[in-house]
Parts: sequence; structure tokens; C-alpha cells
Amino acid sequence: MAAKFKSQFLNWLVILALAMLAGACSPAATPEVAAPAATEAPEEASAPADTEAPATEEAAAEPVATEEPAAEAAPAGDFSGTVVVGEWQEPKGLIGPIFYQAHTYAIIYAMYYAPLALNDKDELVPEMLAEVPTLENGGISEDGKTYTLKFKEGFKWHDGQPVTSADFKFTWEFIMNPDTKAQTTAGWNKIGSIDTPDELTAIINMNEPYAPFAPTTLALPILPKHALEGVPDPGNSEFARKPIGNGPFMFKEWIPGDRLEVVANPDAPIPAKLESIIFKFVPDINTLIALLRTGDVDLGYELPENQIPELEQIENLTVSAIPGVAIERYYFNLRDPKDLTKPHPIFSDINVRKALSMGMDRFTVVDKILQGYGQVAVTELDNTAWFNEELKPVPYDPEGAKKLLDEAGWTVGADGIREKDGVRLSFKHSMTTGDPIRENMQVFFQQNLADIGAEMIIDNYPAATLYGSCANDGIFGKSAFDMMGFTNFPPGIDITAEWSDFFLTSTIKDCEKNPAGTNSWGFSDPAVDEALECSVTELDPDKRVACIKEAQKLIYDQYVTLYTYDTLNIIAYNNRVQGLKPTVFGWHHYNYHEWSVAE
Repeated sequence: MAAKFKSQFLNWLVILALAMLAGACSPAATPEVAAPAATEAPEEASAPADTEAPATEEAAAEPVATEEPAAEAAPAGDFSGTVVVGEWQEPKGLIGPIFYQAHTYAIIYAMYYAPLALNDKDELVPEMLAEVPTLENGGISEDGKTYTLKFKEGFKWHDGQPVTSADFKFTWEFIMNPDTKAQTTAGWNKIGSIDTPDELTAIINMNEPYAPFAPTTLALPILPKHALEGVPDPGNSEFARKPIGNGPFMFKEWIPGDRLEVVANPDAPIPAKLESIIFKFVPDINTLIALLRTGDVDLGYELPENQIPELEQIENLTVSAIPGVAIERYYFNLRDPKDLTKPHPIFSDINVRKALSMGMDRFTVVDKILQGYGQVAVTELDNTAWFNEELKPVPYDPEGAKKLLDEAGWTVGADGIREKDGVRLSFKHSMTTGDPIRENMQVFFQQNLADIGAEMIIDNYPAATLYGSCANDGIFGKSAFDMMGFTNFPPGIDITAEWSDFFLTSTIKDCEKNPAGTNSWGFSDPAVDEALECSVTELDPDKRVACIKEAQKLIYDQYVTLYTYDTLNIIAYNNRVQGLKPTVFGWHHYNYHEWSVAE
């Protein structure tokens, strides 16, 4: 089974082909996403007819559909059925920029439209906007520094107030306000000013070109000015627990530890088909799978690779397993979590980081723990046309790791753990609770590292605590970890946006000076800064590719991140759920309004 899957994995790799500028008629090289050949689990899938990746020098057309998507013709109020979504990472709040987690947004997207959205081919399409801004239609200036957004009429907040360009401008101001304590300002921080000449027009003046702006920043929901302006401590406000959206579903209730329910919006310009969606909170993935088996939950997502065979045996359940661009990784904190002004007592030494990376056997993890479903990761850009092919997975080499530690002065103590200058080679490793794959990996790596004289102490947290921001004393927000692991799901089809912010010096997280920074591990390198800045500001596609590949190489050589494996986007759902079309970037939640049930 594993060997068969590996062959299919190679056939199913998601290829992001860089779009070429036609006579400088586009402000950025935006990747095209090739649709997966199938959405069934790997064992049942057929390989696509053409399994070779398109050559990057023959880039495909830009994945932008400028025509408005057709709205459903169902009359307002014609809703039927409820879908129960199993959710094993309950959020602390529902303001996206503050509670910036993939599972939080998976709920938020039911209640909000965005200026731009993705279709079932992962193409960028207008949702609240009349069209996708391009140079050809005048939506983007020749220098890539001015965007003109034209909003459609008819969108309203769930309290009846109209959605206007002032809400878009407020969203930018809200995110950039330090008192908001947003988890990230990526994209928004490139804006110098916004003009709103009328209620449906916003003119964005960028400080510099920013290639990922349309496919990432404009694909995020905006917030209601009338409901949030002037609200102190928004992360702990009533709005955070009872949001006012503008999307196909409206907030109904949130019972902590139990469920969150949204109901169809009768005034939605792009109406839903379902009457309601219930997000059922469960403590862990094993419980979620049990509820899928009994039919008490209709859908579960971000499920473990090694559970695919079991899931396939559940009657009336469809399993979608799509190779994607979400990479599981571990970050070494380069700052002392007890005093972020000081270097980490262990990880500030690159030789230690390299040795520990070489001491963790990710190859056996893929073969045994994942049962062959996946592959060992290399960089953030695996399985894309931006991947630097010269780079290979960090090898598993325990003897080489021991030699590096010996040369760095770390000697084995009486208990088998190395020491240097009175400091033991002992550290905490933090991930989310409730994920058996991650927990099994930790135990396996714990033994690997003990074999080379390092002590890894497992110190896991609920997702809302681990990923929490400065606003809610999160582990990530406070950089309160030694080594931290998670999977990152890109916020849009241009992966460089968030990737760059993980490593720029300007984004080093500091709850006092830079609460919106996403570089929580304190990495800083001038050469990396230069390459990453080029990767998001360069408009020439060939030059941009060169910068992206150079940034990968520089980061790879620093051993600040160990990419463990390329994950699958695994979604399992009851066959009564109709209209579900999972994609690489849209997951399951880009088309909530199209869901229905066959009773």
C-alpha cells in the first residue's frame, strides 16, 4: 500500500507554475495551481494522464478569473439541512487577524465574504469585488503600487448595515494598530494609505510593490468599522466571541467545549443552501474519527495520514487525500524564552541545530508512523515550481550528529545527556495536543535524540494556547518555547507572503515593540532579508524565481527550521454532504454556500 501511494504521490504533486509577464502587463508572477487528478483516497485513485510537471520556462496562464462567479438562484429563505463539522482545535476568538490559525479561519469563512476568493480550480475570482484587479482592467498601476478596488453593491453586515469601502480601510487601520495586537500584518504593512472616494471604491497606495497582495491579502475577510472601531482590547471583546459577519451564514451561538453554530443568512447576495452548520468541538482526532464512524459528525479535516486505511473502511464516508503545500516543521528558538534579549543557551549554536536535525530520523517516520503516506520535507516550497531542486532532505546521520556535538564541546554526562559550560543539552519541544501523529513523532524523536546525548522534554498545549498571540498570552505570541512544531497552511495561492514573514528581521516578534511579528524564533540574517524582500517585491518573474530559490538555500543552510514531512490535506465526509469540492488552497471551506445535504 505504501509503495503504491508513493508512486501516486509523485503523480499527484501540486505544481505551482509561475505566470510570465506579458509585456509587463501584470504586477507579479502569480503561481498557477494544477488541480489534483482525484479527490478520493490514494488507494482508489487513478494516476492523471500527464504526470510530468510543466517546465517552468513555459509557464501557464495566470490563475485569475476576472468574471464574477454566478450566484445561486435559490430564493432567500430556501434553506434545508444541517452539516456537523468536527473541529479538534477550538479557537479562543473569531477575529481573524488576532486569532490567526487555520482552524479559526475554517470557521470564520462561513460567516464572511472576502474581496477575492478561490474557485474549485484554485483560481482567484471576485467575491465582494466587481473584478479581480489587474493592469489590463486598470485595477493595478504600471508600477504595481496602486490598486483600485470596486466593490459590488448589495453586501450587508449581519446587523443590516451596508458593507462599504470604509470597512476595507478600517480593516487595514485595525490590523496595523499596535493596540489590536494582531498576530500578523503581512501584506497590510505594505500599504501607505487608502483613499475612499465613494462607498464602493477603495484606492490603495502601496509603499512598494508587493507581488502576493491580490492572491493573499485581498483574499482575507474584512471587518465592520461600525462594530469594532474604538473597541478596547478587541481580542477579549464581545465581538471576538459573537462576531458580526457579512457572509452566507450568521453567528448563532458558541457553547465553549461543545459547539459553535452558524445559520443561513436570508439576505446573502451569494446565498447558502444549508440551514445551518454546526462546528462540533472534540478533544482529539481519535474522538473525531469515532464520531465520523457513528455518523454524529459529518465531516472531519486535517486528519492523520496513517488513518486513511481505517477511514476508508467506514461506511458511507468519502475520503479526500490531496498532496498539498502544507509542510510540518520544527522551529529552533534562537532567543532565550526566559529573556528574549539574550541568545538561546543551546540553539544559538548552529552546530547544535545541525546535529539535532541530523539526529532525527524523519525517513522512518514517513515509512512507519505515516505508513508511507507522505514524503520527507526539504523546504517551505516543496512540491511547487519555486522549489530549489539543488536542496535535499537533511540526512539522518546520528554518528555525524555526535561528531558535531563533540567538536562543539558538548560532552556526555553521567546520565547520558551532554553538557557544556554547566548547561545540559536539554530542551522542551512543544506542539498541539490531540494529534496522535505528532505525539508519536515526538516520542520517536525523543529516543533518537537521547541516542546522541540530547534530552527532549515533550511540552504540548491546546492549539489555541500554543498558537495564541500577544493578545492572549499565547506560546507563539510570547516566544515562550525552546522548539516549536506545527503545520503551516498558506493564506493564499502565493506562498511567499507568509513564508517571508517567518524569517525577516523586521518581523521578529516582540509583544511590546512588534506584536504582529511572525518571526517568533528571532532569526535574523541580512542576506536572507535581501533575498526575501526581493521575493515579494520583484515584478520580473525570472528575477523573482532566482530570489526565492536563493532565500531557500540561505535559510536551509542556517538550520533554524527542520521541515519534517509534506502533509496530505485529508478530509473525510459523510456521503450525504453534497457540493463539497476540496482543493489544495481552498481546503473544504472556500465554498460553504454550495454545500447541501441529501437526506
